[in-house]
Amino acid sequence: MIENNRNVRLKRIVMEVFGGCNYKCRMCPQVVPGRDASFKQKMPLDIFEKILDEIVPAYGTPAINLEGSGEPTLVSDLADYVAAVKSRNLACLMFCNGFNLTGDYMRSIIDAGIDVVRISMIGYDRRKYLEWMGVDHFDQVLSNIAEIRDYLQGSGSSCQLMSYHLITDNRRIAEEVREYRRNIIEPAGLLAYIWKMHNWSGNYDNPNPRAMQEKRSCGRPFAPELTVRAGGEPGRYGAVTPCCQTLGPPNELKSILGHLDTQSFEEIYFGGKYAELREAHRAKEFNRIEYCKDCDFLDGDPEVLVWSNDRHANVNHMIGTDDDFVLTDYNE
Repeated sequence: MIENNRNVRLKRIVMEVFGGCNYKCRMCPQVVPGRDASFKQKMPLDIFEKILDEIVPAYGTPAINLEGSGEPTLVSDLADYVAAVKSRNLACLMFCNGFNLTGDYMRSIIDAGIDVVRISMIGYDRRKYLEWMGVDHFDQVLSNIAEIRDYLQGSGSSCQLMSYHLITDNRRIAEEVREYRRNIIEPAGLLAYIWKMHNWSGNYDNPNPRAMQEKRSCGRPFAPELTVRAGGEPGRYGAVTPCCQTLGPPNELKSILGHLDTQSFEEIYFGGKYAELREAHRAKEFNRIEYCKDCDFLDGDPEVLVWSNDRHANVNHMIGTDDDFVLTDYNE
């Protein structure tokens, strides 16, 4: 086992298992400009397990989030990935669109022991959902949520079912929150989170831009978390990026810090590219990092999380992690 000589204890790994998507969401660079093909692939299970075994427990017992901007439910054997996480006594989360979570497939994932399923629903009714997510699946996903909820209750699973929403018009925040609650959140009995949109490190022209006050570090280069993509450069798997916000051209390829298919965690996490990123954030010289300089997560806007009924909800607290993991604690 590798000896951890640097006192690093990771608390979260965003581990993408599939880089493609079956939706056409307006606010996502998967659609415009379109993600590079080398990222839109499945991470092989053996590489997934290799990455886990290299990091755990030498560098902590992090929560494993099976997403990263691709749709995890496009993996037919997703339950095997969940089981691999749970066999190592780690928390397992999944952020998804919920369309495929039905029937035996859904039950296999729940039975494998997943701890959190969060479903994204951008648009508070059928018309708005189609407008923003590009598919007419509003009623089907609501039906799937009811099916999941019933199975959780009947099976005795402790999995938490959550939903995620975005404000589509910052001029109508109160109205949109009310409609999300009335149409989706309260009827389904969900823990839910409503956020303002972001600009994917500058890859997306956000129609609801943030104020962009004085820039400060987002804290991610120093935080006990890791983002791992399913793909990466052509022919590679397990690209490490600073966060999931660099999704899509032109910044995703530029943000690769290494590949865990052949490189070690130590080579990447303590390597030159990561060191350069951290130093630029310490010095607040964000223009030195091309994939950071236009990112609106550098903005100190305290209202990006608009509403939640989760008592642990905090714009800087990562779902599935310890309550003491607050991202602002890592701003340097």
